[in-house]
Amino acid sequence: MIQQLMNQKVGILATLIAGAALSVYVYWMKHNKQRRRNPVKSLLMKPEDLQSLKWECVGHVSKVWLYPVKSCAPMTLQTAQAWPLGLTDGKIRDRSFMFATEKGTMITGRMIGATVQIQPSLKDNTLTLRHESVDELSVNLDEVEENKIETVSAIFGDPVPGLDCGDVAAQWLEKVLKKKARLLYHSTIPSPRRTQEFVEQYPLMKGDDNALYADQFPYMLMTRESVADLEKRVNFPLSPQNFRPNILVEGSNKPYDEDDWAYIKIGDAIFRNLSPCSRCIFTTVHYKTGIKEPNMEPIRTLRTYRKTDDSNSPFFGLNLGIELIGSISELDEVFVTRFSQM
Repeated sequence: MIQQLMNQKVGILATLIAGAALSVYVYWMKHNKQRRRNPVKSLLMKPEDLQSLKWECVGHVSKVWLYPVKSCAPMTLQTAQAWPLGLTDGKIRDRSFMFATEKGTMITGRMIGATVQIQPSLKDNTLTLRHESVDELSVNLDEVEENKIETVSAIFGDPVPGLDCGDVAAQWLEKVLKKKARLLYHSTIPSPRRTQEFVEQYPLMKGDDNALYADQFPYMLMTRESVADLEKRVNFPLSPQNFRPNILVEGSNKPYDEDDWAYIKIGDAIFRNLSPCSRCIFTTVHYKTGIKEPNMEPIRTLRTYRKTDDSNSPFFGLNLGIELIGSISELDEVFVTRFSQM
C-alpha cells in the first residue's frame, strides 16, 4: 500500500512537471488557424539593445556537432563558427551536402537508416565518406565546381539547388544505401529558401532565417536534462545524438527549461529561439546502427506530453536563428533571456 501511494505521488509529480514545462511551450503552439488570424507580436530587438537585457546563466555547452552531409554522422567539434546558414568549421558547413534520388527527391535517415552510419570528413577541399561495408569515397570538390552540373532537389516543398558530385559518388552510394542516389553539394550557390511565411507565427522569426539542406532552420539546440527526463519515461538509454542537435547544453535547472529561452548567448554569438523543433520518425533511428526502434520510441512517448491537438508531431528542442555571428566552443557558458520576462 505504501509503495502504491509512493507510485501515485511520483505519477502526479511527473504530470505536474510536464504541465509546467508545457506552459510556455503552448504559448508558441496555438492552433495554426488562430495564429494566421491573429499574428503574434514580434519580440525582435535591435542588436544594440540586447546588451541591456537581463542575461541568466543556465548551464554550459556540452557538445558541438556539425553535420556536413544531411542525415549522416556528425563531426564533434571543440570550436565552431556560427554563421547565418549554420555552423562552419573552415570550409565545412553544416548540411551543405545531401543525397537525392535520380528524380531529385531528398533521401534521409527517415527512409534509409544506413545514412547515419556514413562518416564524412573534409580536407584540402576533398570530401571523404566512410562506411564499414565499402572502401572510402573521395570527392574532389574543385572538380565538382569545375564540372558545374547544376540540379534541383526539394526539401519539404522548398526547391534547393546543388552541384551533382558525379557518377563515382552515385555508384558508391548505391552500394551503401541499396538504392540509386546522387550526392549534391550546395557549394556557393545562394540559398533560395526563406522563412517569411512563419514571421507572423513566431515572435523572434525573421524572413531570412533560412538554411542550406537542413529541414527548415539553421540550428537546433537541446538540453541534456530534457533528454534525461525523456529517457526516464521510455525506460531505456537515449542518446542526444538520436535527435541530431548542433548544440547540447548541460546544467539547466529543470527539463524543458529551454521552452522559455528567448535570446541565447554562447561565446561571441547570440541566437534567437525561432520555434520548438517538431519531431518525426527519424528520432526512432539509432544514431549508430541505423536500426529503427521496434516500438516507435521515443516519438510515441513524446506524443503523450509534447504535442498540441492540431498536430501529431511532438516538439523537443529548439530551432534557432543567428542574431550575432561569432565563435562558440564546448564548455562555453550559456546565457539566456526569457519569454516569460519580456
